[in-house]
Amino acid sequence: MELTDLERDFLRKLLGESWVSPPTFDHEIVARLVELGLVETEPLPSGDIEYRITDAGRAAATP
Repeated sequence: MELTDLERDFLRKLLGESWVSPPTFDHEIVARLVELGLVETEPLPSGDIEYRITDAGRAAATP
């Protein structure tokens, strides 16, 4: 699977810890990563979304 530089950078940032989106984040930027099962999301009570890398995402982030 061919990832864009932006997608690969996002996965690498998630290797250390999960990330909570700010209210203005464009979720479509990483929607493909979620669809591919590389990232999972969890809606938070605040309305933000938490992004966590999956095992498949870890494998895709590290060559």
